[in-house]
Amino acid sequence: MYAGNRQPRAARAPRFNLQALRTLAGDSVFARCEEYVRAGRVELLSRDGDRIVGQVMGSEIYRIELRGQGSAISGRCSCPAFENGFCKHLVAAALTVNAEAGSGEKMPDRLGTIREHLRSQGADRLVEMILHLAERDPALLGRLDLAASAASGDPEDVAERCRKALHRALRTGRYVDYAHAGSWVQGVLQVLDRMELLIGAGHAVLLLRLLDDAFPRIARALEQVDDSDGGGTEILERAAALHLAACHAVRPDPVALARDLFERETEDEFGTFRGASLSYADVLGPKGLAEYRRLAQSAWDRLGPGRRMVGRVMVMDRDGVARYQLFGILDSFAARDGDIETRIALRATDLLRAQDYLRLAEFCLEHGRAAEALRWAEEGAWLFDDDPSAERLLLFLAGRYRVVDRAPEAETALWRGFERRPSMELYRCIAETASREAEARVVAADRAVALLEDRIAATKSGAHAFVPVGLADLLLEILILERRLPEAWTASRRHRCSDPQLLRLAQASESACPDDALQTYAAVAERQIALANKGGYGEACRLIKRMEVLRTTAGDKEAHRAYVAEILERHRAKRSFVAMLAEATASGEEIPNRGSARRSTQRGAWMKVR
Repeated sequence: MYAGNRQPRAARAPRFNLQALRTLAGDSVFARCEEYVRAGRVELLSRDGDRIVGQVMGSEIYRIELRGQGSAISGRCSCPAFENGFCKHLVAAALTVNAEAGSGEKMPDRLGTIREHLRSQGADRLVEMILHLAERDPALLGRLDLAASAASGDPEDVAERCRKALHRALRTGRYVDYAHAGSWVQGVLQVLDRMELLIGAGHAVLLLRLLDDAFPRIARALEQVDDSDGGGTEILERAAALHLAACHAVRPDPVALARDLFERETEDEFGTFRGASLSYADVLGPKGLAEYRRLAQSAWDRLGPGRRMVGRVMVMDRDGVARYQLFGILDSFAARDGDIETRIALRATDLLRAQDYLRLAEFCLEHGRAAEALRWAEEGAWLFDDDPSAERLLLFLAGRYRVVDRAPEAETALWRGFERRPSMELYRCIAETASREAEARVVAADRAVALLEDRIAATKSGAHAFVPVGLADLLLEILILERRLPEAWTASRRHRCSDPQLLRLAQASESACPDDALQTYAAVAERQIALANKGGYGEACRLIKRMEVLRTTAGDKEAHRAYVAEILERHRAKRSFVAMLAEATASGEEIPNRGSARRSTQRGAWMKVR
């Protein structure tokens, strides 16, 4: 229990599901959350209906809010990590809630107590308390000062004070490094929070004018800030939210607003106003939206292709960037209208790669246009017949052929792709197409094996010919899939194969071809030992333990002991390896295949099994 030595009065079921919390945090972070609770770093302040408020002492004091129960858990935290998902502070707070529920004690409502106390003080006393706090908190003082000025002062004077405050906050000197970027961002956000008061005071027009000046200044300032944590994005989002709120309050001319927003969306490199036609739809109204669409269509019609291919490299110029932006605007309008024809036509104007055809075909299929999806896939497969990046398009095309009972055409397309650039994905699809008849599956496997053997033989042009390892590995993978293990071993002896593929063959052959598996494990273990690093030694030990299992199963335990003794003697100078193998042999447990060991195997030499 996390509640120290207190004895529970009437234990209740935990509010939040522990396994759900563990999944949200991950095992290692969950353990740290438990430490936070045990150390008393979580303080619960209030429970207001479904909402729990508290604070957690991390590197700073973070405010948290929790909602839900069981596995349905949501919340907010003021820490930077919350931007990437449910953070450890929220998990620690949830564990504390569970602990207090288990103790049977009622959660104190500290905020409620404070609220009642303040109500009893009277207005004059509250004014003095707030001013006392403001004298010690510049951010609070600035906020109160602006609110008072906005309520009773000259609007132009208030606007000028806001402008100067923002200019001061945006100063960067030469550069704001990562260590100081967080406080710089918070300073700017505090000024923007103050500027929001202008809306409530009836000065939204002034706020819009201030923001017109602010956006380019913010963009220039961010060029001098290490924005690794995304604070600049938060500033721009806050400023954009203020702009939208001010527009709701002012209701400017919709046509003029449409022109202003369109310019912002297509010119702003930060994407602050991306999707403005959607977010401002209520303010723009029918007239503003019509103007927005007209502007986008007119700009689209003036553009050239915008993208081009140089070899196999996609090049995008300024027109290409504009095309990307305008596509999003026009597509969003068509989506709101349910106009699938226009959305397809937009995508059909930019088909430079096999992936473009695939995305278009998938889009058609997603929107119930199966016949069009097949037509676009056929066109793309024909145009990019010799493109190595067209494999996914071929797989899609074959799948559509099978759906409409055109299996022979699916098989033809797949074999055409396999013959040009063999791959396991294509073969699996071929095998799946042929699997309805056992004989057809055998014929397909024979054809693939013969094709790979011919391709490998064609690359051999002398005693030191280089044969791509990938072809031999693919040959073995197909033979393993088809359970043609003797053929696979024959091929592995004839061609150069990678250690990982040989180990997969050995693992698949432990029952059918145990001697071959043992020889391969021993050969790969020797190469791993030769790497002379911890990863290689660990992988060698794992393989030797696997050999022990096989020999023990075969009743040949003494032979394994002799093998281990011989390998220890031969590598006695490698003290780290000797110690690791001695420990592994004594433990009697199989060593897990850790990532470092797998990487060592992949770095190991290629072999030819003899």
